[in-house]
Amino acid sequence: MRIEMRPVLMIFAPLLAIMAVSVARPSAAATLRLGEEGANVVFAFNVHTRPRAIVLRTKRVGVAGSRIVVTVDQVKKPVFSHIFSPGECKFGSSGSICEVVIPAKAAAYHAILTWFKRGRQARVTVLDAGVMKMDQTVSLRGFVNALH
Repeated sequence: MRIEMRPVLMIFAPLLAIMAVSVARPSAAATLRLGEEGANVVFAFNVHTRPRAIVLRTKRVGVAGSRIVVTVDQVKKPVFSHIFSPGECKFGSSGSICEVVIPAKAAAYHAILTWFKRGRQARVTVLDAGVMKMDQTVSLRGFVNALH
């Protein structure tokens, strides 16, 4: 009894191609979440995709004119400080959502990535008209492993 290999290969060749594509696809973004009621501030590090960027998203804690300040460890100078513009914030049924995309070309991208890799803990503060809306500290332990 002789088995014809050509039909078998024709069946498995497309399956092998699909598996190769799924393995070659970059992994999902590493995220760092802060907040008490769900994720109020999320850093999504898209370092394996093109274009590389950090997406900073706030939920229910930022509005246009709010300032977000990120410090690492006991360093007095903020790693990142930004005032949300009206174009970066939207209002919906669940409250305000602000989003900032920090491209890899920006100095802030490299500063955040470097300090998050080296630091022990990050502190994120969101101020609205001088009134603190959120002040959270999160451990950066294991952050480097999440990027790979």
